Amino acid sequence: MTDCRTRYPLLLIHGLNCRDDWIFSYWGPLTDLLRAHGAAVYLSGQDAWGGVPGNARALLRRGEEILAETGSEKLNLIAHSKGGVEARYLLSTLGFAPRAASLTTICTPHRGSKAAAEWLARERVCRIAGRGLEGFWRARGDRDPDFPAAVSALTPEAMERFNRENPDSPLVYYQSWGARLDGAGWDPMDRLQLWLTRADGPTDGLVSPESAVWGRWRGTLEGVSHQDGVGGRRRKRPGFDAGEFYIRLVRELAEMGF
Repeated sequence: MTDCRTRYPLLLIHGLNCRDDWIFSYWGPLTDLLRAHGAAVYLSGQDAWGGVPGNARALLRRGEEILAETGSEKLNLIAHSKGGVEARYLLSTLGFAPRAASLTTICTPHRGSKAAAEWLARERVCRIAGRGLEGFWRARGDRDPDFPAAVSALTPEAMERFNRENPDSPLVYYQSWGARLDGAGWDPMDRLQLWLTRADGPTDGLVSPESAVWGRWRGTLEGVSHQDGVGGRRRKRPGFDAGEFYIRLVRELAEMGF
């Protein structure tokens, strides 16, 4: 069995529209799989529809809890989707960089989404959808869901400003992956998401590979959807196994001394 014991614990940071303490775990079987391979894995617990600053403050509290519990000097952050934006705010604006060894982002819209801006212009649709989603997730643990803030933070203009205000720390190793659906084996959810984000061109259903580039670029996972990136599909994609991907990712962090 592959040994995934890293020098520092792993904090998995989820993205939009799910919680990692809900009955349907955001990370699926990946948490248990990594733990079975020796990794010290912790979950983030921020809101499903919180704004970036509020969710980052929740990450700060969570990170401090884990460091106190484990006695570790630092953490390895692994973030998916919007969670990567919140992790960067945590490191830069909230000053957590000295306590983080690495940040790995997967399918994170570092350069924003044209589709986010396009849908925000449909004010009535967003108002109705936002109220429904905020109510749904508030009943399941969200403390401060804010649909408009969460979506508006991901427009290209907002992310351009965010990137200026949140420069990378030289204390942290940054790396990233993206994904792209190639037209083979699309299911109904793929088709819906591709339609919703058509303004962004080829994407994983939500985020384009170009937007996902940050730090050391590790490449594009071809034929892989946004949900596949966290093992969220009930069926496997040909040529991609989320469990194998994360085991390899964590093993690489261990080999680099993180």
